[in-house]
Amino acid sequence: WELVVLGKLKWNLAAVTPNDFIEHIVRRLPLPEDKLALIRKHVQTFIALCATDFRFAMYPPSMIATGSVGAAICGLQLDSADQSQWGDTCSSSLVALQDVLKECQEQIERVLVSSLREGRQQQQQQQQTQRGPSGKGLDELDQSSTPTDVRDVNL
Repeated sequence: WELVVLGKLKWNLAAVTPNDFIEHIVRRLPLPEDKLALIRKHVQTFIALCATDFRFAMYPPSMIATGSVGAAICGLQLDSADQSQWGDTCSSSLVALQDVLKECQEQIERVLVSSLREGRQQQQQQQQTQRGPSGKGLDELDQSSTPTDVRDVNL
């Protein structure tokens, strides 16, 4: 059934994803070895964030990966001593990025800001729901309204 569903959706599970490019990009940049794990973690977070936003559907995976690496490096404000050693070299390596790639990086940063803002709003709404009396209980809010009967699904 999984293959039937994937076939109907025309999903190619062997497709190249932005995660496939992370190591290739990171290895070519002069980054400090002790910061690589943190940079990779941020890059993967940005890639996951891009996967949830429709505006990145038209970008190729390599561009999303490179934009995420750029956003992670620029967003991590390391102490000035470290940045003076590798920041200029890294910036000169990233200068070769085209305008479209820069736009992708800026869009990643904008989506991050809006996502954080939405997360804070949802958290505040949840806190208000739990504090104040409401007509519905928390169990009723968590229940899904999707059909669970397999016969209701048309393939």
